[in-house]
Amino acid sequence: MPEPADRSSFAEAMRKVAPYLNLGWNFAITVGVGVAVGWWLDRWLKTSPWLLLGGILLGMVGAFVSFFRAVMPPKGAGGKP
Repeated sequence: MPEPADRSSFAEAMRKVAPYLNLGWNFAITVGVGVAVGWWLDRWLKTSPWLLLGGILLGMVGAFVSFFRAVMPPKGAGGKP
């Protein structure tokens, strides 16, 4: 059975990694929404494949922006947690 000190260190570790646990899902969903919107607009406006490619590009840019906002510290933080 783990000792209470082990539980508190595990809980502290989980608190530190919690903001990063959903980054993969966030990235995939953001790109997926861009693809879906581009595909739908292409079918509606009959401009295939241009709006799909634009949706992919915008989805990827949005995903990277979201990723870097989560990973990089705020400007005024000075790098300290």
